[in-house]
Amino acid sequence: MNNSLNKNSRESFIIVISLTLMLVMTTMGIGLYYSSKQAAELAGANITKSDSFYSAESCIAEARLWLKNESKKGAPCDTVAAGSLCHSISSSQMSKWQLSVESQVFKNRSQNQRYQCTIALLGKVAYEGGEGFGFDIGEGGYSSAATNTKYLYRIRSQGTLRSGQSANNSASNFLSMVEVIDSMVF
Repeated sequence: MNNSLNKNSRESFIIVISLTLMLVMTTMGIGLYYSSKQAAELAGANITKSDSFYSAESCIAEARLWLKNESKKGAPCDTVAAGSLCHSISSSQMSKWQLSVESQVFKNRSQNQRYQCTIALLGKVAYEGGEGFGFDIGEGGYSSAATNTKYLYRIRSQGTLRSGQSANNSASNFLSMVEVIDSMVF
């Protein structure tokens, strides 16, 4: 009789241990699932923020290209008062920046990217140009130095990315703002 009691208690003990281990493993599996889901959401959010930043940077590149093209005719925005806006650029899609070899995933992402930027003339300052060497570059006192006018421009850019539906069923937008000061000498 003792022998059958020991056998039953061992079997019961093994069942209890097995069920406990199964509960622990299931809990760990659920925890790992939620942890990896949260990490994937954070990675997606970082990619989305980067995309909105890149769209803002694209607008800066386009604004600089506009300044370069306008400088062929003379100083851009020369007729506006200092501190005034002289040009704005906006794009409803980033499709003009797409490459033909991009995958469809990147093409779809660029359809949701938007940017806009403004160019303002900050002011004009006298600039004494010339050639120099080492730490003397830009300092006055050269025999062939000529006085030119340096135009200072502020480019403010805003890039947005619409990333679909959020948890509360509303469209979520990511916004990046970049400001750059550029100068041109005439």
